[in-house]
Amino acid sequence: MRVLRAKRGFTLVELLVVIAIIGILVGLLLPAVQAARESARRMQCSNNMKQLGLALHNYHDTYRTFPAYRQKAGNPSALDFQGYGPMIPLLPFIEQSAVYDLVKTTSRDFYLPITSAVDGLVAGMPMDAFTCPSNLPFPSSTVRGGSSYAVCAGSNIGWTVAESRRNGVFGMDVPTKMARIIDGTSNTIMLGEHLSGDGDDSLYRKKTDLVRAQPWTAANESTTQGPITDGEMAAYGQACEAGSNNHTSYYGYRWGRPVYIYTVFNTLAPPNWKYPSCMTCATCGAGDSSGVYPARSRHPGGAMHALADASVRFMTETVELQVYHGLGSRDGGEVVTLP
Repeated sequence: MRVLRAKRGFTLVELLVVIAIIGILVGLLLPAVQAARESARRMQCSNNMKQLGLALHNYHDTYRTFPAYRQKAGNPSALDFQGYGPMIPLLPFIEQSAVYDLVKTTSRDFYLPITSAVDGLVAGMPMDAFTCPSNLPFPSSTVRGGSSYAVCAGSNIGWTVAESRRNGVFGMDVPTKMARIIDGTSNTIMLGEHLSGDGDDSLYRKKTDLVRAQPWTAANESTTQGPITDGEMAAYGQACEAGSNNHTSYYGYRWGRPVYIYTVFNTLAPPNWKYPSCMTCATCGAGDSSGVYPARSRHPGGAMHALADASVRFMTETVELQVYHGLGSRDGGEVVTLP
């Protein structure tokens, strides 16, 4: 006689154990997948910055100078924020000659201010070369021409600072020659990252918004600025945070504009500064004002920077302040060891 045996299935307890094990494995795997994705994004971001650094070198080889971060040669009577930013002259050197020619034609050889028809043209043109994959795009269906990268104006509060204190690779109106980087191209920051805002001034976000109307409180005034201490920076940062009710949310909004929150940054504060970016002007709509405009990124622990020799380095947010000031300065004579 044939003996029939009942087939045994999983018990409820066994099934729950299997599900728990799968959950644990997924929990362990997910951070690794996310880390791998961020590593790939960071590599692409670094490559973009490398290409911009090489483009700046090619520009210098052609014109024997780096571009100033504000161009008003065609119409000197234009307002300060109506000039053309430092990314526009780079277009032919990143294989975007057609875009450059279109901007040049629309602006009548850069005579019209950037707030005229050319502004809408540039605003609608996203550029992969100006976009870090880790950064969130500016949330607008019409303004897609944002920038994740900014040129370095040095370790000074910018805009109204005396010309003799404009110590970065990029000057406001006066172009800089390579020979003026006397600290050495491998010891001087040329480019950095910054984040995009959300365009919503009704909601304050510390990492991506710019606080207005905060007078510079450090002992050194803008015309005689020297080394700024950690204590002075902390005091200014705390005042900025207390005044965050007056802010603008348009960081990274335009790659064509020549103002701080769009295409320029300074090295007064370390990367990913724990306080908000901050300017002295009370009514300015953008960064056409003195202030503190740090490098910021969504990479954990710091931000990408390109040096004046076109090499790319990751600067940690724990970098010593005076070291970072020295790296931002092209001619301070500081003895700096890269972190």
